[in-house]
Amino acid sequence: MPTQPDPAEPGEGPALEPIHVLRPRRTDALAELFREWEEDTAGGYETVALPRSAPGAEDATQELPAVPGDGGTVPYGGAAPAPVAHSAGFRRTALVVTVTAAAVLGFGGALLLVERDGGGSRAEAREPASDAKPSASASEAPGGAAPGADAGCTASFRTVSSWQGGFQGEVTVTGAPSAAVSAWTATVVPAAGARLTQVWDGTLSTGTDGSATVVNADWNGGIAPGGSVTFGFLAATASDASPSAEVSCAARGES
Repeated sequence: MPTQPDPAEPGEGPALEPIHVLRPRRTDALAELFREWEEDTAGGYETVALPRSAPGAEDATQELPAVPGDGGTVPYGGAAPAPVAHSAGFRRTALVVTVTAAAVLGFGGALLLVERDGGGSRAEAREPASDAKPSASASEAPGGAAPGADAGCTASFRTVSSWQGGFQGEVTVTGAPSAAVSAWTATVVPAAGARLTQVWDGTLSTGTDGSATVVNADWNGGIAPGGSVTFGFLAATASDASPSAEVSCAARGES
């Protein structure tokens, strides 16, 4: 077995490389094949005759017409497309469609105007009458002149407060707008058998039937045309009686 050389001592010849050990090939299979093919063809290509097409027969492929580019130019080898001709029938159809659309729009606008006008008329018909009179308040009873008396004044009643077994009321005496009143007398008839127990700003006198007559005081007898004065009272009622009363007045000494 040979011994390895001492690494400290360099070798005498060059180092052996693996690629130099292999024997290089001078030819390969592909080069050999091309060489044989060149020898068989004698350095040229084989001429093959193509069959002729029968007269009148169409080719297997057809060339598509060329598309013109920008500016209307036609590429080389193509033909310009024929211009589209608008016939008279096409123009008549377009005219009919235009007229029909205009008629439909006009008819729709007329319907909208008629409907709007009709809605306004109906709204005016539903408007309430301006001479309707408001209903009288539940807490204020209208009054008038006493039976058989001059209509120189009117009286009205309202409930100020109420409690179990009684209530407080107020009567307003209003003079006529055409003449002044120098004195007045008011009649108060409480409901459900109630009776007046106290009066202020007036003088009370009670009848046997429960009706009460109130004469003006010294300081509120005179009423200017269209003016008014008031007086108050307390009334005793039954436990379930309603705090209400019927009132009327009579003017004395009109001027």
